[in-house]
Amino acid sequence: MRRRLARADAEFDAGIGVAAGRVVAGNVGSASRYEFTVIGDAVNEAARLCELAKTDDHRVLTSAATIAAASTSEQVNWRLGESVMLRGRPRPTRLARPRVPDRVPEIRARR
Repeated sequence: MRRRLARADAEFDAGIGVAAGRVVAGNVGSASRYEFTVIGDAVNEAARLCELAKTDDHRVLTSAATIAAASTSEQVNWRLGESVMLRGRPRPTRLARPRVPDRVPEIRARR
């Protein structure tokens, strides 16, 4: 795979979406083919946040609800932003982004 990626003339673009909640995880399938999967509302929210994060400067997004469920020591590492409608969600989701220290402007400049 590394060789194929090295030969490919394409950029790799990723976003990270963080969500919290109950999920069901496990193997599904038949004796001839098992796959591990995760199902639940939090999984769907994380997937939508991943899609959105690909176009965000920080590349990492979570929701205000996820931040509210985190410890105080974690909450201070995030800043709340605007509300958006995520595909398949009935209500707007308020976004949160990591607080980025001012000392890393060179990371932003490389993009």
